[in-house]
Amino acid sequence: MGKYFALSVGCFLATALVSVASAADWRQPYIYRETSGSWTNVEYNDGTCHYYYSFNSYDQNMKINRYGDCSHVAIGPDGVARPVVFMAPVAEQRVRVR
Repeated sequence: MGKYFALSVGCFLATALVSVASAADWRQPYIYRETSGSWTNVEYNDGTCHYYYSFNSYDQNMKINRYGDCSHVAIGPDGVARPVVFMAPVAEQRVRVR
């Protein structure tokens, strides 16, 4: 009986931890940017996309490591994430010349 009670308490605690992790607000992503001398490092994590950006302006060396689905994020030239905005295509009317 004690084993079943311990097992049920363990399952309850595991469920509580999973529900707390899933209740996190991913609308406020974690962004860390650090610049020192000739290099810039940026870390971004919104729960779906996690990337590291590193740029050395002395030798123009840039590295990006992406993890997860980053299709909704555009990484700018300074390493800062910008949302990808989908827009309807603009159709121009042709003018007929007679």
